Amino acid sequence: MLQCGSVFAGYRIERLLGRGGMSEAYLAIREGQRSTLKLLNEECSADPRLRARFVAEAELASGLDHPNIVSVKAFGDEGGQLWMAMQYVEGYSAARLVARGQIPLDPFRAARIVDSVARGLDYAHSRGIVHRDVKPANILISTQATVDGHEQVMLSDWGIARLVDDSAPVARSGSVLASIQYAPPELLRAEPLTTRVDVYGLGCTVVELLTGATPFPLSNPLAIADAQLHTPPPSVSERRRELPAALDAVVATALAKDPADRYSRCVALADAVMSALAEWPTRTSPFAARVSDTSGPRFRWLKRR
Repeated sequence: MLQCGSVFAGYRIERLLGRGGMSEAYLAIREGQRSTLKLLNEECSADPRLRARFVAEAELASGLDHPNIVSVKAFGDEGGQLWMAMQYVEGYSAARLVARGQIPLDPFRAARIVDSVARGLDYAHSRGIVHRDVKPANILISTQATVDGHEQVMLSDWGIARLVDDSAPVARSGSVLASIQYAPPELLRAEPLTTRVDVYGLGCTVVELLTGATPFPLSNPLAIADAQLHTPPPSVSERRRELPAALDAVVATALAKDPADRYSRCVALADAVMSALAEWPTRTSPFAARVSDTSGPRFRWLKRR
């Protein structure tokens, strides 16, 4: 663990932001600019296969430039330890909202968060990059920046989440085990992955934002994995009676066991959530301003850029 005030790879360490099974994250400053500095632990940094994958994927992630993606600014090797400097976001994660007990969210706010993340994911997918670890903990909500008058939402942990061996997603490190709540069946079965793995993760996030609980809130990781493989998706309208039943079909499609049965794009999932809420009873909400889409019967609350 690095000490506050120490210097690593030219970055002055300000404070520890968090620690996971594979890495530590620090707030660091270099040339007057703040960054989130992530360091892989010594075990992972010493693994030649993981080192090669880290470099390859960090290069891909550093090429992502989108308002809904936390950008990778630099990466390297310092004394045999691999590191990555990422854009620092002043704010909090969607998972922190859940922990604070402020979930279930206003459904319109949840829809906006999902829409923002979906746009970032589809942008990455168009460049051949799959996140593989979409979950509330990796969704950051800025307290300092806004987009079109709404809170800026960004998806983080590009590159780090992809270091795990696809053929053994549960066996390597606690970070993947903690993500089992959002893992699609094909990941658990060690099958080839497509962009629809992120559709599944985003679908799990939809459930959690709307109801305050993951799709399968079980305590045993093996039981959760079995549920991901065999248990039908939950009914969000049964968990939260005020939600429209149309959302159940949206969740069922997003969490389909067969990737081919899911939405083909993350934005399609976000649009489906919005369409389901378009028929929701009118109520006062600071997040519910709608923009009519004159090209069809659907309503949109965010104009695509």
